[in-house]
Amino acid sequence: MWGVYSPLFFMNISNISKFFSICLILIVFAFLVNNYLTFAGDWPGAFTIYNSANIYSSIQFFLYVTAIIFPIIFLNYNKKLDNLTLANNLERVNDYIIRFGFWSVLIIGIIDAIISFLIIEGFLEQIIGKSWNIKFSNNSFRAPFVHFPLLFVSLIFAYYFKALNFYWLAFLVVIAEFQIVILRFVFSYEQTLMSDLVRFWYGSLFLFGSYYTLIKDGHVRVDVLYTNFSEKNKARVNLFGSLLLGIPLCLTVFFLGMYCKQCVLNQPIMNFETSQSTQGMNIKYLMAGFLIIFALTMMIQFIIYSLRSLEVIKKNK
Repeated sequence: MWGVYSPLFFMNISNISKFFSICLILIVFAFLVNNYLTFAGDWPGAFTIYNSANIYSSIQFFLYVTAIIFPIIFLNYNKKLDNLTLANNLERVNDYIIRFGFWSVLIIGIIDAIISFLIIEGFLEQIIGKSWNIKFSNNSFRAPFVHFPLLFVSLIFAYYFKALNFYWLAFLVVIAEFQIVILRFVFSYEQTLMSDLVRFWYGSLFLFGSYYTLIKDGHVRVDVLYTNFSEKNKARVNLFGSLLLGIPLCLTVFFLGMYCKQCVLNQPIMNFETSQSTQGMNIKYLMAGFLIIFALTMMIQFIIYSLRSLEVIKKNK
């Protein structure tokens, strides 16, 4: 009868877990949006509001405030929402993010490889002229005008095509390796873009597949204790492992990799970094983005683990 706004709300472990889960995810999303606005859009930053308050810093600061307030309002209007239902909903969000990643690497990998091939062989200049050939050779043009629209297309594909299986990512790697073997040993033809495509799809397989493997509980466990634990004790291990190891690791990737413009994740993305070879694909900066998707999906999955583990512990009291 007190409602979510009462202090008694935070005395319920189930309510705390739901608030923590939603709040943490929204804070990370706010961090990612602010990271883009600050370093790509030259906005002042959320916490400059104390020094030189303006409309831009206020908007950025308000994103974090919203990330904290929204879960309270949401849970107030969804009082019957349990941990398992929330976990299932979060898993659907995670599935969408991974499907988006899959379609992105598939479409961008193929299109960028074709463009690089046409440039290397001189076909693109013959088709659209020298000036446009120079533009497409420069990643400051290719990234925003080719890759970004394809990312938007991938968002749409990810929404409508939901029967994604990670065997397809492995199949892409096999296809990329197979074309290298055929072209190199049969036709004696080899270009840097061919190995770039393999690395592009291979990296996505490992980083996106980590989340999928975690869902299926397929990661190798080196232990002599866990296997013989009861269901309740296994849930306790998963709960504390997620809270003390999994989630902090993902947050470390975000904050150490993106807290400044020259950080290891921000710099290649902001500069549209490419490989040093002039005959390769222009997708190296996107591979840094793989780490962001990896950390985000793994963090959400660890939160899902925590919610489900709490329910198992509660059920086996």
